[in-house]
Amino acid sequence: MARFFKNREKILGQSPGEMIFVGQQKMDKTRIRLISYQKDSFWETEPENMHQLSLLLKSDRINWVNIDGVHEKETISEIGKDFGISPLVLDDIANTDQRPKCIEEGDNIVAFLKLMIFDADPKSIITEQITLILGPQYLITLQEKTGSFFDPIRERLRNNIGKLRGNGSDYLFYRILDTIADQYSVCIAALGEEIEANEEQILSSDGKAVVQSIYRHKTEISFLRKTIRPVKDISKFLKNSDSNLISDFSRPFFQDLDDLITHAVETVDIYYTLIGDQLTVFNSNLANRSNEVMKTLTIFAAIFIPLTFIAGIYGTNFEYLPELRWHMGYFLMLGLMFLLAVGMIFYFKRKKWL
Repeated sequence: MARFFKNREKILGQSPGEMIFVGQQKMDKTRIRLISYQKDSFWETEPENMHQLSLLLKSDRINWVNIDGVHEKETISEIGKDFGISPLVLDDIANTDQRPKCIEEGDNIVAFLKLMIFDADPKSIITEQITLILGPQYLITLQEKTGSFFDPIRERLRNNIGKLRGNGSDYLFYRILDTIADQYSVCIAALGEEIEANEEQILSSDGKAVVQSIYRHKTEISFLRKTIRPVKDISKFLKNSDSNLISDFSRPFFQDLDDLITHAVETVDIYYTLIGDQLTVFNSNLANRSNEVMKTLTIFAAIFIPLTFIAGIYGTNFEYLPELRWHMGYFLMLGLMFLLAVGMIFYFKRKKWL
């Protein structure tokens, strides 16, 4: 499946809000997890279905609902009914090729982003879509598959470490976004090391492996750029939002999140430019090497042209050549050719052409 734009044949001719799954199914069955907490209490369970989940939600607690697998239409529809989410947003949830964005709809703030990891074996960026729905006293996260991205946050909630339990769902919303942004930085750093490591090879090698490496890095940084740049709009939206869902306590944290995303976007742009510069330097270096070879061949040709001219004259078949019967004629011709060649080499060196 294409990375930059997924096949959308399934949705051709369909009405908006039809909620058709677009992407690769990564789980057999949807998994639902619920974490409910207050400052001094914590509760965690895995409901079998959305009906059971609705019975477990408590209005006096913060409820974090995590759903792994967005391919089941019935489950996504139930989320829409229980939490007042429009069909258009549900359709976007099922479309795993959704561009990162953030919208405010009714009593909810909905953010679509990409989770990202750097796979060291093929040295490429792997992403999956995550949707965050922030509401009063609850946060819903929907992922394509079960992962360990947010295990540190779960552990802090279980052990009551830090500020998580003492604040609302908006602070949990921020912490998840911050974790995603931190992972962006990790991926950028890993890919940046690969790009910077290419510099010595670019100047010392003209092999195909270097070109392949440059183009592979160019593809990855372009994919990274496509994924991260829209997140800047999300952080800016949240920083400037006047929604009642975001408390005065949490607002400064969204400012910090915006700074982190800005730094990530700027770094990606720098590496994108650097890749282009590396390709230009490699091509220039390759051209310079070719020019050096052509220069050497031209110099040798220039030296041998007058020698060939002299040899051509004395290689003619005319009977009356003045030096033909002279006893020292042959050695005079060789001496003249030698002196001419040495003189030309000396001249080329003086001109710094050799």
